[in-house]
Amino acid sequence: MSRLLRSLVSNLTLLAISLVLAIIIWVNAAQGEDPVRSQFIQVPVQFVGQTENSRLLRTSQQNVQVVFEGRSSTLREMSGEDFRAVVDLSQVPYGEETAVAVEVATDVSGIRILSQSPEQVEVFIDQLVTRTIPVELEVRGTVARGHEQGEPLVEPDTITISGNALQVEPLDFARATVFLNNNRETVVARPQIIIYNRQGRIASTSGLDISTEQVQVTIPIDETAGVAEKLITVFWRGEPAPGYRLLSVEVDPPSVLVEGLPTQLARLTRVQTEVIDVTGLEETFRQQVVLDLPNGISLIEVEEIYVTIEIEPLLTTSVYNLEPELQRLDPDLRAEMRPDTVQIVLFGPLPVLDTLLEDEVTVKLDLLGLGVGTYNLAPIVDFPNRGIELRSVQPGLISVEITELITDTETITRTESLRLPHYPLPGIALQPDTVVREGSHNQEQLRGVTQRTAEFHGEKRRKTLFLCSSASLRQKLTHSVPISRKFCGVTPYYALH
Repeated sequence: MSRLLRSLVSNLTLLAISLVLAIIIWVNAAQGEDPVRSQFIQVPVQFVGQTENSRLLRTSQQNVQVVFEGRSSTLREMSGEDFRAVVDLSQVPYGEETAVAVEVATDVSGIRILSQSPEQVEVFIDQLVTRTIPVELEVRGTVARGHEQGEPLVEPDTITISGNALQVEPLDFARATVFLNNNRETVVARPQIIIYNRQGRIASTSGLDISTEQVQVTIPIDETAGVAEKLITVFWRGEPAPGYRLLSVEVDPPSVLVEGLPTQLARLTRVQTEVIDVTGLEETFRQQVVLDLPNGISLIEVEEIYVTIEIEPLLTTSVYNLEPELQRLDPDLRAEMRPDTVQIVLFGPLPVLDTLLEDEVTVKLDLLGLGVGTYNLAPIVDFPNRGIELRSVQPGLISVEITELITDTETITRTESLRLPHYPLPGIALQPDTVVREGSHNQEQLRGVTQRTAEFHGEKRRKTLFLCSSASLRQKLTHSVPISRKFCGVTPYYALH
């Protein structure tokens, strides 16, 4: 029995030793896979315990650096939100710089805080106060002569300022400034206010709550008894010159101060100038005038009064139908345009257009460098620069046909007479001894004709001269009769007998 008991005890001891060794081995293995290490993190400071009637004005730190350690698996999941850095302000006095401890803590298990920096922060707390200060009005400048200033009204006449006691307590008053400049009527203004301290200096209001930054100021202004301001009316007669009109009448100054009995001034609505005659005027003029005042009314102060009467010409349009002038055409060429007239519309002062001479408005076509062919050219309009505008040109393009120039010939060669075959050409019949010259009606009919011929009458041996620039007609005549030619440039001349 005792042997059995000793064997059981021996086995239990071995079992306990083996269990302890297994635990040690397991712990060592687990530590090798998830070691303990340290790291630091920045945590924002939280201020608590501040009373409602106080304001935190300054603090030396807003964040705390915290060093902590723990298992790697835990550290990987950590952030600044897992820590708290708390500063309790409940015992901090007003108006004094005070050092307060920073309490850092975390709710994450297995984390140990090793150190923090800083361990204290400097804070300054001041009490919030509210004050009411008066608004003082400063009026600069004066009212107009013959007027007087009444008692100003400022709304509101006090303002309320809230903020920390360090800024609010030294404040003394607010000032609003209104500027007058010969005003004749009641002035209503909304000036900005400026706050001054007890030393009379402008105070900073940064961070303060002010009930209003503007006040409304009303300054009554009335006329002095027996003095009144009256508008000036210009009295004029006549009409400007024909083609002109009266555009405006201005007087400077527009009103004057007069004095007299109050009842008489009350009936007087305005004063007028002496008569100004504008008959036949063609331009604006300015002159000094005097006032025609009723008996018992006089000017408070003699001053110069000027009247400006603005005269301007009437504006209208004029239409011109002109034949364009061909310019810089090659001497060996001739040109024909279609259409041969251009309608020009000019706009400007009536007197200028009425006196415009016919040869002062011209239309030109510049043919410089143009050869044989048909062109669409824009007409060039010239007119005097007297305030006139070109409003319309119709047509905008003119068709110009340029051809070779045909001139007369003096050489006639005798040949044997023969009858020419008949090549009918409507409206053209050349008789014996007929000479067709450049610019004649017959030549114009024959010029440029294609696939046409002319009928020549008469069997006698008389000289008939025919000028032609038609290639087709020239070819037919060449095949029919002996022709002698004389060239001038590129134009052939034919003598037929």
